[in-house]
Amino acid sequence: MRRVIILAVIALVLGAVGASQVPWQEYIAIREIAVKGGERIQAETVLQRFPIQIGMNWLTADTEAARQVLLRFPGIREARVFRSLWGRVHVVLSEREPLAVARLKDGKLFWLDTEGFLFQPTERSWGPVVVEPATIETERGLRLADLFSLVPMHALMTAPGDFLHRITAVRFEGSTMILSMRDGPDVLLNAYDVQGELPRLQQVLQAFAGRHLQTVDLRFERLVVVSDRRTHR
Repeated sequence: MRRVIILAVIALVLGAVGASQVPWQEYIAIREIAVKGGERIQAETVLQRFPIQIGMNWLTADTEAARQVLLRFPGIREARVFRSLWGRVHVVLSEREPLAVARLKDGKLFWLDTEGFLFQPTERSWGPVVVEPATIETERGLRLADLFSLVPMHALMTAPGDFLHRITAVRFEGSTMILSMRDGPDVLLNAYDVQGELPRLQQVLQAFAGRHLQTVDLRFERLVVVSDRRTHR
């Protein structure tokens, strides 16, 4: 019995000595960080500000805190951060989808995304510019105050053909959407039915081709109100 006890003690001592020689830090260290889902945002840009780094403890890395850091990136809509075996951390990004360009009161241009956030400055515009929209500051950044305006904007930006190229600016006044046409009139539409009114607008513009129109008002169901541009002699 005494011999058995002595052998057990020796085994425990040898085991403890052996365990002390195992480089545990290497086995629980983060060896890889993989970033997926970024097309406009480069992985290198994400990793520069990412709080989890290669070599950190894989078991104790705070993935939720890392996710919150990513959500403060202007161009990131959503992010997931999770571990996988062994020593790997995965980052999956969902980027903001540009809808249009907005011009603020100070003249600065920003990309407007499909959820109403103004997320990235730009120096030029592609297509119609949303002029001086009402905005509010949120935890995720500057956002449209009235998210309903996204509905008519979606309808406008999906207009078929080259119609968008004929529009320079978009403004909202209450329930009225005002389109400034390139070398043409200002068009007043009911913001609640832009998708249905766009074909009607194209017909009106075709019917009045050659006339110098000042405004075209399509807010009435069975009536089109047009005014000619005044010419100075």
